[in-house]
Amino acid sequence: MNSICKAGAFLLISLCIGCSSDDDNQDSELNNPVEIDLTEANLNDFKFTEVEYTNIEIRQPEIVDGKEKTSGEIIVTVPATSNNLSFSLASVNFDESKFEISPAVGLVQSYSLGSSITYTITSLQDPEKSIHYLVSVIKEDAPIEDQLKITGFKFEKSKNPDLPSDIETKKIIEYPGSTSGNAIFILVPIGTDLTDLVPTVDFEGEELQHKQGDGDFITYPEADLRINFTSDYDIGRFEDRNEFRLLVKNSESQKIYRVIVDVENPIELRQGSILTTNLEQDRGIIRFDTSAEVFDYRNRGNHPIEINLQASDYIDNTADGIGNIYTAFLGVRDPLQGSRIMPGEQGKMNISVNTDGAAIGDYDVDIIFSPKYDVNRARINDIIDDLNPIEDIFNTVVFNIKTTIVPR
Repeated sequence: MNSICKAGAFLLISLCIGCSSDDDNQDSELNNPVEIDLTEANLNDFKFTEVEYTNIEIRQPEIVDGKEKTSGEIIVTVPATSNNLSFSLASVNFDESKFEISPAVGLVQSYSLGSSITYTITSLQDPEKSIHYLVSVIKEDAPIEDQLKITGFKFEKSKNPDLPSDIETKKIIEYPGSTSGNAIFILVPIGTDLTDLVPTVDFEGEELQHKQGDGDFITYPEADLRINFTSDYDIGRFEDRNEFRLLVKNSESQKIYRVIVDVENPIELRQGSILTTNLEQDRGIIRFDTSAEVFDYRNRGNHPIEINLQASDYIDNTADGIGNIYTAFLGVRDPLQGSRIMPGEQGKMNISVNTDGAAIGDYDVDIIFSPKYDVNRARINDIIDDLNPIEDIFNTVVFNIKTTIVPR
């Protein structure tokens, strides 16, 4: 009995001592909370996943008595060519077992110039402890040359009442390293009077000048400038003697743009299709008689068309895919026309059919011509080379031809 009492007393004393120890530990934690060093959460970089910055400025949060007094600030500079300012933080340098950041790493944020996004870094041990960074994105200044450009060119109906509506530029192209200038392309309706058009020009730079033909550049006037855009082709020099050019400049640099005015469909076919007579198989290459008017075409554009413009594609319209047996190119109507069809002149479409080995049956093919503008030589052709930029600004031309190949 005495032994039982002694054991019970010992157990009771042990429990009391244990409870007292736990209470002491809890009191110690309350009276002496875990020390959180917020400077361990400071960011020493702010890299984006989508773009590499060109510069970064970081001001760390001000910490007083273990608490944030003033938020930090991060200014990230991205390349001038960055158009989409949606970026995500790539990584953090702090111990992620101690702190977390919001918005989270990898979460895309949309930045806008002149505003900032707040990033919050919070202690995982004590959520009451946190610091903040105001993150903003700016673009670096564009190179001086890139700040010079023609940004818009159009013919407004209010200034050109004979036009059906405002006509915007088809495209503005810059050719880096080119000595002959960049190019502005604008296409007007067929029949437009090109001798008296008033352009509206938008540009970035200190001064805009203009010239026509061999004249000197002079200051572009504030009043409406009426221009004759009709081409005057020099066959010997392969250039437009009446070409209109713009120059935009500042104190350090300048850019020149040539203005090309034409129509969307410079090649107008007399007819859009032909149904030929039956042709016998294995009769060799047969050239159609181009004296027929069906093969006529006219240059309705403002620049000469180089002859021998080859068909760019042949589309088989048959259900059974019988194939193509044709070859076509645009030529002259009269040998005295030389090597080009001038504006207003007519030419002949040359089509031949290869009957050797041709399958017997009905052929239905769309012959496609894809005229392009040769910028340096001021003419329409389809020749692409490394020295002369060629621009695909015109509509394609489609001629349908149907032929039946019969046994010989």
